Amino acid sequence: MSGAQDPSQRSLDPCPRCGQHRLAVIDVPDLELTDYQIANQTLGIQTDVRLEGPPGIECLDCGAAWSSVEELRADLAAGRSADADER
Repeated sequence: MSGAQDPSQRSLDPCPRCGQHRLAVIDVPDLELTDYQIANQTLGIQTDVRLEGPPGIECLDCGAAWSSVEELRADLAAGRSADADER
């Protein structure tokens, strides 16, 4: 990513893959199928979809994703350990 980054848009931790401070929490969306609501109700099909699960984490710069904070922290620790081993 080129140019200066707005400090309020930076994540505390860097991405373990690209090093940019662009990590963001990605919420699972709620989808409502209103276009087909009457037909779906007539057929007995659910008209809203609630995807379940904890929010994920994604790097807005490189697109790398983690399913949990623990998974991200493990990658961060592994990256820092690898950097320390190289010194």
